[in-house]
Amino acid sequence: MLRRYFSKTVIMVILAVTGFYSSTQAQTATFRTTEGQTVSLSDLRGKIVVLSFGGTWVPLESKELPALQKISDRYSARGVKVFWVSINSSREGAKNFSSDANLQAFAQRSGFTQPVLRDPDQEAYKAFNLDAIPTVIIIDRQGNVVKKYVGFGTDPGESYSEISKVIEQLLN
Repeated sequence: MLRRYFSKTVIMVILAVTGFYSSTQAQTATFRTTEGQTVSLSDLRGKIVVLSFGGTWVPLESKELPALQKISDRYSARGVKVFWVSINSSREGAKNFSSDANLQAFAQRSGFTQPVLRDPDQEAYKAFNLDAIPTVIIIDRQGNVVKKYVGFGTDPGESYSEISKVIEQLLN
């Protein structure tokens, strides 16, 4: 009986530590923009951050990016930062490779004018424990993930409304 209790306790501690480690990694994630600048989540503390993880091969991405731009237009003056995080590979010849220029062009064609972040080795994607794209993550001013939306519905207006509700709650 005692042995079973001890085993369960050890497993729970391991899971808790692993989750904490991933959460800590996610809070300090650093990205490179397609323009060569560095964006660190730790530098964005005090701001609400919206990260949308995706790739150019994702069919709904071209519908998601205009909605994200709309969110940025509506909330940027109130301290909300919106980024598209591409998990496209940066290695030529690799599956789903996309150059910085191609990512910028894709974003602009889709109506998104905010910085495009790169996560080509999916380090942040894994640190946030994501398993599907597109996924939108909303981070509060303290650096905590408060909401995660997996998939971006075929109705961008509905997704926009859901994200806006969370942002409004965080701003008030």
